[in-house]
Amino acid sequence: MSKSASRPSLADRLAAVAGPQISPTAIIEKEAAVKVQAPRVPQTSSKSTPKTPDPTPSVAALVTPARVGKTMIAGYFTPQMAKAVKLLAVERDTTVQALIGEGLDSVLHKYGKHPMGER
Repeated sequence: MSKSASRPSLADRLAAVAGPQISPTAIIEKEAAVKVQAPRVPQTSSKSTPKTPDPTPSVAALVTPARVGKTMIAGYFTPQMAKAVKLLAVERDTTVQALIGEGLDSVLHKYGKHPMGER
């Protein structure tokens, strides 16, 4: 029995969850059909030079509301572990972050500690 006959590949499982895919050609054609106008810039006197925005965003611009007041906890694991966690997240219709939080809650409980509020 071949490996592909025993269980579906990760790509097949993710494609089934993601639903129908749109071809890149269709996206390009759709974008080409939309007429894009540049925003109007207010006229200034010829004596003043226009300010150019800083090309690098501020740190505050990179922080999403979901991350405010939270700290990242990270670790390095084998590719097999990463794949297993990602597959479990897909199977359970949740996120890897939620699974990691659930695991940390279990470890804290095991050692008599209480989880510290919302994840």
